[in-house]
Amino acid sequence: MKKNKFQLKRESTYQQLLEAGLKCFSAKGYASTTLGDIVELTGHTKGAFYVHFKSKEQLFLHVLDYQMQITNGWTDVPKEYSPEDTTLEKIITIVLTRLGQMLKEVDNWIVVLADFYQQTKGDPVIQSALKQKYREWVGGIEKLIVVLQEQGWITPDKDPVLIARQVIAFNEGYTLFSVLFGGTDAKVLIQGLVKLMS
Repeated sequence: MKKNKFQLKRESTYQQLLEAGLKCFSAKGYASTTLGDIVELTGHTKGAFYVHFKSKEQLFLHVLDYQMQITNGWTDVPKEYSPEDTTLEKIITIVLTRLGQMLKEVDNWIVVLADFYQQTKGDPVIQSALKQKYREWVGGIEKLIVVLQEQGWITPDKDPVLIARQVIAFNEGYTLFSVLFGGTDAKVLIQGLVKLMS
């Protein structure tokens, strides 16, 4: 059924709020971002915000869903290449570059997640939702490991679940350390990920 103007406008406003939330949270952190920041970026009012979301916390959870939506298919990127002419280091670089593009170059998101966790750790409902979304993200990394195994970059005897957990711990630890103390070096990150997967 064809959508009417009101439905299209409502969907457009929702999308604008999601994208503004993603940008604001990434730039300022969760705690420092206000609803005013988000609606100012969209040109809408707080009333329009509350039509779509009950709270800033709810918007944040929707932003996490939005990130999953816009990165759909990232785990299949290695299928476009072959280990015969592309090293594991190169394919990881390609995958991370493509993922960064899909995420609209929003980086250091783990810092924002840590901020959100700190601000909502007293709310068991929010924490449960956050843990579920995190499990979905780890599941995506597991899927990537399986694809890398099927394509021949990683031996099939490796445990995808274990590697995925190690990869995410290393990646997020490295990112946090780099943000806090400086010295980000993408090559060091990639080489560390290759060692975990090899």
